[in-house]
Amino acid sequence: MKLKISAFILLLFIAAAGYAENAGSRGSYTRGGWAGAEYAAAGMTGEVLADDVFSIYWNPAGLTELRVRKKLTESQITEKAKQGNIDDITEEDLLNFSESDANRLFFNIGASYTKLDIEREAGFAGCAFNFFKGVIGTGLYSITSSDIETRDDNGALTGTQNYSGSEGFLSYAIQWNIISFGVSVKGYYESIGESTYSGAGADAGFQIFLLPFIKLGVMVRDAGGFLQPQDATDSENRYDFFSPQIKTGIAFLSDAGVKIALSGSKKLEQSEFEYGVGVEYDISEFLTMTMGLADNYFSAGFILKVMDMDLSYAINYDKIDFGYNNTVSLALLF
Repeated sequence: MKLKISAFILLLFIAAAGYAENAGSRGSYTRGGWAGAEYAAAGMTGEVLADDVFSIYWNPAGLTELRVRKKLTESQITEKAKQGNIDDITEEDLLNFSESDANRLFFNIGASYTKLDIEREAGFAGCAFNFFKGVIGTGLYSITSSDIETRDDNGALTGTQNYSGSEGFLSYAIQWNIISFGVSVKGYYESIGESTYSGAGADAGFQIFLLPFIKLGVMVRDAGGFLQPQDATDSENRYDFFSPQIKTGIAFLSDAGVKIALSGSKKLEQSEFEYGVGVEYDISEFLTMTMGLADNYFSAGFILKVMDMDLSYAINYDKIDFGYNNTVSLALLF
């Protein structure tokens, strides 16, 4: 019975590892949201805001924005010309609309680390680059915890065990007119003490510019996802299927450097909805301030932009232990 009690306690912990409300589905560790401080600070609204390497986690469709991220838009070039700021317009900007320039190779690499409040840690690392007419990306997301107490039927301490859960991504995104579509094939691995599990699944999403200043995002996470025991003596030899999560969001973008994002989320095994609200404000071309709410839990942060580097920080109020989570991330585009 000791092993069964230990496994039960650990499974309860895993359910809390992302959000406490996730207890109805296996693989809840995939839904924590600790990938990229910008999106953690903006109320977990990355399904619509994500436009860099962290889109691999949030919504693979966002990867397509990397193809034009370093360039000025046509309206920006026109505005600079009217203001006489000719020197600010580079040759690369002027070639923005040519097919040959759009196919020039780029790389966006990024990593983030989160120190969660109840002795948990989470991290993400990924790389994205253009491939034919789209963008391909690979990434790894992981959450770990050590020294988890295990107890027997009488509540006596029997020892400690470690937990880790990871998912690897292979993503591809392509744009057609105002619509971007992306898909990720994923591999899962989970370790609970001496028991291990592995499996596979997929994410899919799209982003649409309904108007130049209104963006819609939809994301389906863990479609067809499952874990199968590999070395778990107390588990039946069967597949444990996940219940997918559906996230939708809408963002309002302004020329004044303000982004407002609203999102809704539904885990199919639950009756409740979750929501997120995020606001980003460009104080200057080098600094953006961010704040948000995720189910009434406050978050805030900033993005420091230096040349082709984004350094971001986020602080989130923890929904499980009611402390604070801290996330830092770094992304380079070249």
